[in-house]
Amino acid sequence: MSMWIFACITLVALGLFCHTLYNRFRLLRVVQPVNRFDRIGERLYGVLVYVFGQKKFVVGEQPAGWMHVVIFWGFVILGLQVLTMFGRAFSDHFFVPGFAPHLLGGPFFFLRDVLEVSVAGAVLLALYRWLLAHPPRLFGYLPAEARLAGQSHWEAVAILSFILVIMLSGLLYDGGRLVAFAGDPVIEAERPWEPISAGVGYLLAGLGAEGAKRLSDAAWWVHNLVILGFLNLLPRSKHFHIITALPNVFFRKLEPAGALSPMDLETGETFGVSRIDQFTWKQVLDMYSCTECGRCSSHCPATLSGKPLAPRQLLLNLRDYLYAHQPDLLANRSSNGDRAGRENIVGERLIHDDVLWSCTTCRACEEACPVLIEYVDKIVDMRRHLVLEEARFPTELTRTFKGMEAQSNPWGLDSAKRVDWTRGLDIPLLAEHPEAEYLYFVGCAGAFDDRNKKTTVAFAKLLQRADVSFAILGAEEPCNGETARRLGNEYLFQTMAQNTIEVFKTYGVKKIIVNCPHCFNTFKNEYPQFGGSYEVIHAAELIARLLEEGKLALPGGQAGVARRVTYHDSCYYGRYNNIYDTPREVLAKVLGTQPQEMQRHRHTGMCCGGGGGWMWMEEPPDKRVNHLRVAQALETNPDVIAVSCPFCMIMLDDGLKAKGAEDRVQLLDVVEIVEQSSHAVGDRIKEVV
Repeated sequence: MSMWIFACITLVALGLFCHTLYNRFRLLRVVQPVNRFDRIGERLYGVLVYVFGQKKFVVGEQPAGWMHVVIFWGFVILGLQVLTMFGRAFSDHFFVPGFAPHLLGGPFFFLRDVLEVSVAGAVLLALYRWLLAHPPRLFGYLPAEARLAGQSHWEAVAILSFILVIMLSGLLYDGGRLVAFAGDPVIEAERPWEPISAGVGYLLAGLGAEGAKRLSDAAWWVHNLVILGFLNLLPRSKHFHIITALPNVFFRKLEPAGALSPMDLETGETFGVSRIDQFTWKQVLDMYSCTECGRCSSHCPATLSGKPLAPRQLLLNLRDYLYAHQPDLLANRSSNGDRAGRENIVGERLIHDDVLWSCTTCRACEEACPVLIEYVDKIVDMRRHLVLEEARFPTELTRTFKGMEAQSNPWGLDSAKRVDWTRGLDIPLLAEHPEAEYLYFVGCAGAFDDRNKKTTVAFAKLLQRADVSFAILGAEEPCNGETARRLGNEYLFQTMAQNTIEVFKTYGVKKIIVNCPHCFNTFKNEYPQFGGSYEVIHAAELIARLLEEGKLALPGGQAGVARRVTYHDSCYYGRYNNIYDTPREVLAKVLGTQPQEMQRHRHTGMCCGGGGGWMWMEEPPDKRVNHLRVAQALETNPDVIAVSCPFCMIMLDDGLKAKGAEDRVQLLDVVEIVEQSSHAVGDRIKEVV
């Protein structure tokens, strides 16, 4: 009789689960399409690395990372135990095919015993964090995550309690079974492989065979009913990621991280995202997959500087809105495609403007996310709506956009001033030397900002010293539009991109040298979307090559620059293009020793605060990201902070001045450090001659 009762309960529970899952799947069909079915091999490899390999947890915060690895693998392997327990409703001697004691069952029983104890221990650690330790990463960062911090978080405690009960009931079931069926040849074949269950059985021996059987049966019911309850709670809670994490990783973005999706400006009916159904199905799958672990917010410079953006809260707000309006969304789609009632969620209703404008597009959130959720694209999509459809953006950006439109630079300065830095240097123009191998694309900051002009001059001198065949466009050099794209002004960006590509076509440009990560990323990863494909080389890469070929000479630690150098990673070289080693290798050759590292460096490095258009917006004095980053750099007690980005140069220079440290700490670009060293060698050679 109990067999049929359990079968009915199971069918009802599975029916409810499938119904919920089906409606979640239907939501994916209501929203916008996107092709994520290409490059299957790469996608499967990502699943192996990030899902089964748990890469983000292994290299992330500890011991929480390993705690999750244990729980994850416990669930994967103990899936066999769940199937076994369900099968035992029909036979006390049921085994998953191939896992009988005389086959693979023995080693599995041992592994099951160890994992049940290990997972229980990991769950107790997690419960300690939720109930006693209260780390802000779990409970929310203020002020951006005030809504999350104010919640009860009962789901997390309930799910962890379920897992703990599943582990303990499994041990009680198997321990009682060893007592109840003692002498049975099948049970006795299991016993040597189950040391922990055997220990539990030893403790239960005083109950006798009948008492142990009743306790084992009770544990079986508890185990299986909790599994069925757990199954139905999953798609209604943050633990939906247990189901969606694998497909979310599989369908991850394989295009370069630094390439935003292009918009169809000619035939598109809407520009950007303002309604929940305008997100793509992959972006909605991201919402399903958020684990609420807080790794994104703990690395976000906007969150840490007190701004209203926290990536986790942004995504949860979208997810909760999606779930709350699921019936309407599904009904509207099925009613002749009528999309009436889809309200604007960008603004006071849900996602406030200041939340979107707080983002520096540094991708620290995406780098930290264990299930590879894509945040920046969503934020830029909503910025596009604000700029292109509502013309609603910070007032400072009016000047920026006008400057780019009228003078092809965000400063709005006369294009003729682009060559002011070349005075006395005999820098060749591409118009006069079309045979030059490389176009040195100086960029707006390198041409117009007084501090960055020094870097531009230093790099040009290095190119001349190494006899590199290069030329510049001079006054003809256009802005590539990177700032406009990050700020959501896709129309302006595409106009500037097409203009730049036409200029490059005129001169037959094939190879481009840059010393700006933003220019590098735009030319390398985004211009191919519009037919502009070039070999793009960043300054540190070229310098490393010239040093290797002996075209530049260095004294090796005798450069006249201080040895205590700490290097700040640019987001657009680092997380966007995985360029971490080359600048450090160049510095090591100059200094004779490796540069010092800040606590947050390489893939966990913190943004300077200048990306995503923040170069052109004014931050409140108490919420400045560059002040936080400079404070982190000063913790290493450096003589020099080295950078590889003109935006970083401007932002960190401002931060040093705010900290009153500009007199004791130099801020130099890597190429300036190399040029000083190379110049010193050149002077000594001249003296010898």
